[in-house]
Amino acid sequence: MKNWKLILLFILIVFVAIQYFALTIEYQDNDFLFAGVIIGFFLILFLIFTAIALNIEYRKYKVLRDLKVFKLVSFSLLIVLVAIGMHIYFAVRDSSNIILEAEQNFDLSHIKLELREDETYKFTNGFALGNSYSRGSYIKNDSIITIDTANSDKLLKSNQLAIRGNQICMIDSKHRIVDSTFFFIINN
Repeated sequence: MKNWKLILLFILIVFVAIQYFALTIEYQDNDFLFAGVIIGFFLILFLIFTAIALNIEYRKYKVLRDLKVFKLVSFSLLIVLVAIGMHIYFAVRDSSNIILEAEQNFDLSHIKLELREDETYKFTNGFALGNSYSRGSYIKNDSIITIDTANSDKLLKSNQLAIRGNQICMIDSKHRIVDSTFFFIINN
């Protein structure tokens, strides 16, 4: 009947790992002020459950002298390796050099557009408690930028942007400015 502890620990480890992965993926495109606290909570729970599993399995190992008893610890290490791989992927995703950066600051919010060398963009919609991000690819012909997503966070009403002086504006198919109050100021 002592297997119920390991089964319960397995269920708890899987549940906490799924929550950690889901929140980590979600907060890659939407972060807010307390995101780190919530993700950290699930990480600490995962470490506590893994330490309890290690304690139980180590006591079994002392009696049986068989490495096969470390099933939950091995499973937990696999989860850790997947998490490391996921974090490396997210770090590499935005590592291309920025060739054009433009932003606009408002009272409690800001918007930012980064065009990268690898022909991807990152659109940031920031507000007092956090940011939301949209990513995609773009094509730049002279001063016209065409992005693959027209509704990045429902702020961009057009998938075409034009560089006019030190600003980037949204334009329609006839190259007219869509919204004269919504523009980016070029930083570089």
